[in-house]
Amino acid sequence: MNRTMCPGQDTRYWRPDDIFTVPCGSCGAAIEFFKDDAARRCPACGTRVRNPRLSMGCAQWCRHAKECLGYDPRETDAGDARNGHSVAEAIIDAMKREFGPVSGTVERSLAAYDRARALVEGNTVDPAVVLPAVLLLLADPPAQRVAPDGATATARRIMEEAGVERGALADACDLIRAYRTGAEGGAELRVIREAYAA
Repeated sequence: MNRTMCPGQDTRYWRPDDIFTVPCGSCGAAIEFFKDDAARRCPACGTRVRNPRLSMGCAQWCRHAKECLGYDPRETDAGDARNGHSVAEAIIDAMKREFGPVSGTVERSLAAYDRARALVEGNTVDPAVVLPAVLLLLADPPAQRVAPDGATATARRIMEEAGVERGALADACDLIRAYRTGAEGGAELRVIREAYAA
């Protein structure tokens, strides 16, 4: 999807205080927030901290928000309206239930997810497709990694339960398959590869 961001959402027009730090309520570590981050994970302890100064700017009320951002903040769950975060948080919660909250799979997926979020910011890729694919890339054992539909049973089930739209789910499955088979791909696949390369 190729979108041109309006001035209200373009970070080039932000003021210095639109990026700020907040102490983690659990460990006190500094967490950097952009004004439109609904929540971030503490880099020190992993606690999810909500943005106390959340501001979606004009996207909160603009009827063109969906064309501008790729999602409509008014259609997402309250308080979690940045790049599909309500869906991403549901996927993360499901992964923690599936694999345990401190499993290597979850930790690696969350690290890749954080890198992918940063990469999505400066790209024209669709976060509603890329972010679920990044989170669920490692959702199944190696023997099941390549499935005809692109995602194994666990990944597909978690996306369906998290409320990933049908079209985005199919595209995310395609990305998972392309990554696992080493197929050529476009910008979305490059984001996934870069997120997992570190």
